[in-house]
Amino acid sequence: MNRLVVLDVDGVLTDGRINIGQSGEIFKSFDVKDGYGISQWISSGGDIAFLTGRSSELLEQRASELGVKTVVQGVSDKESKISELADEFGISLDDVVFMTDEQGDVGAMDQAGISAAPADAVSEVRELADIVTTANGGDGAVRELLDTLRVDDTPVLGVIPARYASTRFPGKPLVKVGGKRMIQRVYEQVQKADSIDQIVVATDDNRIVEAVESFGGSARMTSSDHGSGTDRVREVAANVDAGIVVNIQGDEPLISPQVIDATVEALRSNPVGIATPITAIESESELTNENTVKVVVDCSGRALFFSRSKIPSRATVDEAWKHVGLYAFTKQQLLTYTELESSLESQEDLEQLRLLENGYDVQTVEVEYLGAEVNVPEDIQRVEKYL
Repeated sequence: MNRLVVLDVDGVLTDGRINIGQSGEIFKSFDVKDGYGISQWISSGGDIAFLTGRSSELLEQRASELGVKTVVQGVSDKESKISELADEFGISLDDVVFMTDEQGDVGAMDQAGISAAPADAVSEVRELADIVTTANGGDGAVRELLDTLRVDDTPVLGVIPARYASTRFPGKPLVKVGGKRMIQRVYEQVQKADSIDQIVVATDDNRIVEAVESFGGSARMTSSDHGSGTDRVREVAANVDAGIVVNIQGDEPLISPQVIDATVEALRSNPVGIATPITAIESESELTNENTVKVVVDCSGRALFFSRSKIPSRATVDEAWKHVGLYAFTKQQLLTYTELESSLESQEDLEQLRLLENGYDVQTVEVEYLGAEVNVPEDIQRVEKYL
């Protein structure tokens, strides 16, 4: 989709402060992350316009550095100007995105197809905005907005990590489940998801590559030194043109394509870098089982914590949620994720805590799903009952 992103300046591109030097010269601070995001957006064919009620040579200079060709300064009627810009670019107002932090821009927000606000915008602006970033103005808000917009139209890569040397079940991806190898079962379920454009099995064993290729699938060899499946997913995703990457567990032969689609949609619909499904806990045994990962969320569905213990501690069966081990990442978040460190991750043996401990939001989506994970050979007979 061809979108024009119109950015207010003070409080969006800058933090709103004006610094004055000893000789009376004025300085403004522009965020490097925002600059990188703008340059990326333009290089991929997107359009950017700066729109402000003030006038500044500094803004013209910054625009030139970033390749922004449309800079409109000294404007009092932004609502009318946005309409004019849409005409100039030959697009409808529905394809205009306007980001501001100013209460006086409410009319212009209504005019644009999508309105956005940084986290520190005034409350009225935040309430009206279609997208509110987690970053403040002048501190990465523009980059976050552009990343969010980019995932709307980007290809989606599904990666199935499959390691041969499982501690509890060596050779697990190649075991037969109802007459087909487990990796084929998972692959065929992912193929049914409408949201997935490309599927790759990420493995460290040629036997798995050969098995996948024998049924017409795609597989790539990855390093045997990875500490987690997500690290293996990252290696594949780094060399594929996709803006969203879905990590699908290789031991879930009954994974629902509807769950995959719902998770991708949750990522597209929220200004976050990762989304993951959750489903209701249905028995007391699940609630107390350490192999069932429990999760608590806030009012917006953002995860507050994941644990193998019962959380909340006094929760009953009808009040608790469990995590389904599937993740949809923006590619940028995935590349960042594998560089993070976390003590909580090792304490709970849950890699998703790496994100929470480092201050990243994890969006959850409620789904109906009867999980059937294969951890040990005895699980196969249980799974086959559902085929």
